Amino acid sequence: MNRALLILFTLLLAGTSFAQDEVAKAKKLIQEGKCAEATPILQNSKIKFKTHDGSQIAVMLTECYLRDHKREEALKLSSKFLEYHVTSEYRERMELAHAIVLVETGNVYDGVEAMLRILAYSKNPAARSHTKDVTIQTLAASLLNADQLQALLEKYPVDKDVIGWMQLQIGRESQNAKRYRSARYWYKKVLNNGDIQESLKKTAEQGVESLKGVGSGLPTVLVLAPLSGDFAEFGAAAIQGVYLAHEQAGLEGKVAIRIEDSRADAALALMRTQQAINQDSIIAIVGPIMSAPAATVAAWLGSNYQNIPMLTPTATDDGIAKLGPNIFQVNITMDNLAQSIADFATNCLSIREFAILSPLGDYGATMSQSFTQAVDRRGGNVVAFRNFEEGLPDYKTELDLLRDVRFKQENRRRNIARGANDIDAINAGERRKYMQDSTFNIPGIFIPATNPGSAGAMVSQVAFNKLSGIFLGTSGWYGRELMIQGKRLVDSSFFSVPALDMEENKEAYDNFAKAFQEKWGTEPSADKVSGLSFDAANIVFTAFAKNPKDITTTINNTPSFKGIYGEIIFKRGANTNTKIVTVQKSKFETLDGCKIPSVEAEKAAKEAEEAEKAGKK
Repeated sequence: MNRALLILFTLLLAGTSFAQDEVAKAKKLIQEGKCAEATPILQNSKIKFKTHDGSQIAVMLTECYLRDHKREEALKLSSKFLEYHVTSEYRERMELAHAIVLVETGNVYDGVEAMLRILAYSKNPAARSHTKDVTIQTLAASLLNADQLQALLEKYPVDKDVIGWMQLQIGRESQNAKRYRSARYWYKKVLNNGDIQESLKKTAEQGVESLKGVGSGLPTVLVLAPLSGDFAEFGAAAIQGVYLAHEQAGLEGKVAIRIEDSRADAALALMRTQQAINQDSIIAIVGPIMSAPAATVAAWLGSNYQNIPMLTPTATDDGIAKLGPNIFQVNITMDNLAQSIADFATNCLSIREFAILSPLGDYGATMSQSFTQAVDRRGGNVVAFRNFEEGLPDYKTELDLLRDVRFKQENRRRNIARGANDIDAINAGERRKYMQDSTFNIPGIFIPATNPGSAGAMVSQVAFNKLSGIFLGTSGWYGRELMIQGKRLVDSSFFSVPALDMEENKEAYDNFAKAFQEKWGTEPSADKVSGLSFDAANIVFTAFAKNPKDITTTINNTPSFKGIYGEIIFKRGANTNTKIVTVQKSKFETLDGCKIPSVEAEKAAKEAEEAEKAGKK
């Protein structure tokens, strides 16, 4: 038995020795540049893939596949190796081979990123040196655009020379696009890198020299939108709207568009803005589309670059437009909606006392605060306030508390009228009777519901719990669900709506939707991001056509702009074009000032009828 084991062990050693001799032979052939002859030997090797020698064979075979342009085989083997050999002294070589095959198969960005990742972590001088050479050769081939290069530069600042080549290529791309200010900026960044390769330095110097006597280049509109993260869908819609406006304005080759990913982050949006202004001839900014980044960029831009207008298409937080004469909000702010309905209620309906039923959440809190301030400035008073949670089946508790507040107010007034010494004195029996049987009137009841169904349901609850008054709301009321839930109880209610939400400008929207569908193969976003971004860009292009040297003043001096959802009217930078809508006989009507069209028509018809009768007499 022992003799048989010894023979078997000897045969295994001989087999291993033979395999290693074959590998050594293959290695020698590779060194002589004869990969085609080495490949069959490596493919037929009996050494297992999982062993140390097996991993060496896999690397050599992959490199031979690359030399012989067998990219599919190289990609397959390198992918398998990197998945299996998590740690291996050959891993860096295989990662580089994998990166090269990615570049050769058209995945240039991923390939270069893989090379930069090796440079970021590798401590092997030979591997770093070889990877650096391949990376520079790939960068010098001009296979990446400026946006891709800048993204990689931010993620992997790994080596002075590699950084210099990336900056040089961004400069070249900018120069080719006639963005001369940007090109100068990047060439000078290369030269400021200190001790760099002589060829790199000389090329950057030639770039600077070639731009002598050339101006800033194409005027550029910066677009700030989230292209990654949770809000990327909104960012993509904004970009589509801007590009469509640019195309329709016929500004290809006359005005450039620079897209920057804000990731809906305020600090990043500000950094991108500062970079763009340093690098390009920025004439205007469209975005950011979220309120927090918009406020941050607006504060900096409004203090430092009032010649550059910023139009945020969708931000609704109040006060952003107040941060500078060059800051504009295309969307209606919540504050403007609240002020609009407060103005109508005090001026047209002569209401001075209001109750607020506010839904829990940011929307309700913001609307209620703005409405309270607006009423106060117009000589009115909010006499009662209650929060409620939308979606509940019953609000008796909240409304009983509101009735109790109103009882105390009316009781004080009765005591004053009686001449009572204690105006807070309450007769228990009288209180019980009032609370059980009486309907309490509060002239104006403001309910900033977030949706039509909630508004209609709350109106029904208020009426059922013996409270009366004129119901007031904002844009959350606008929809058929209001009538379904509130039925006839919502008749003669009033609410403010952005003109953007009305259907009066249907032709303009239909034209936009058709052009959008033709260009992008999809319908515009229902949330209006693409449409409002289209309008924001259009305002910039219209003002630029009128006065390219002072776009900010031109926008401020233009009474109104035609948008796809209706007129855009800026007042101190904020779009103030709101409408008051009422419900009359279960139909929505838009008011003309203080007049209700259907009521005015009925009155005119009645007067005509009476005049006709008088004439016959």
